[in-house]
Amino acid sequence: MTAVDVSQFAVDCAAENARKNGLDGVMDCVCANVFDLLPQLAEQPRKYDFIILDPPAFTKSRKTIHNAMTGYKEINYRAMKLLPRGGYLATCSCSHFASEALFVKMLRDAARDAGVQLRQIEARQQCADHPILWGVEETNYLKFFIFRWYSRLSKAAPAGVGDRFPRQ
Repeated sequence: MTAVDVSQFAVDCAAENARKNGLDGVMDCVCANVFDLLPQLAEQPRKYDFIILDPPAFTKSRKTIHNAMTGYKEINYRAMKLLPRGGYLATCSCSHFASEALFVKMLRDAARDAGVQLRQIEARQQCADHPILWGVEETNYLKFFIFRWYSRLSKAAPAGVGDRFPRQ
């Protein structure tokens, strides 16, 4: 198990928590920028059965939404490439500017570019203690999906293949 955060304090807390729970020999805690780490992991033979991407909000403004979606796509694409067939990806965004429609489009594009077809297992939003108020856009901020790596797309896959995330 590998836990990654860009904050050394967060990494130290995770390592201490792992130690207290008897996981200090099982869990590696790494301080790194995931944009730098994911390409490095791709060069190693190790595959991960379950990857959880829980980044901070990549945008706090409409002006930077394009850059945010590019960042979300980059980490999701790289995570998809690290998974073996049957592996799981949990991914989320906590920015209300990254609407569900934009986030789903980004996930479709990342899967297509990674050459994988994903099977959607779960889609969630925030819990009731963070209510979504209709008419107050910023209260609808959390998008959370769990996918299973289903198959590799052929290079000649017709348009639209891999763009569907059927509900279970």
